[in-house]
Amino acid sequence: VVLIERFPLPRGCNRSFCRLLIDLGWSYPELPPQDWYISRGLRKKGRKLSHYYEDGFGDKEFCKDGFAWVSFHIRGWKPNPYSMTKGDNLLTAADAFYDALKTM
Repeated sequence: VVLIERFPLPRGCNRSFCRLLIDLGWSYPELPPQDWYISRGLRKKGRKLSHYYEDGFGDKEFCKDGFAWVSFHIRGWKPNPYSMTKGDNLLTAADAFYDALKTM
């Protein structure tokens, strides 16, 4: 797992930053990160985000530690083991997650 203590949030959220925990899964970097967790209590324009589950959506591992699970899945993952700038990696995954938060 990777923990980002101050992940920036898009406009309209009830705070500027949150804690972001990324469960990379056993197959990273061949496959994209598997599960995304952010701080509980996040709202956007006064409402709960779509695909954001404070109750953990069943058995999601880190929800018992105070995180909410976000249903976010990366498709078209193309890592490049020979170049950090010419393939998907943790930075491109975090950027995609930020963009997804804009529309939730």
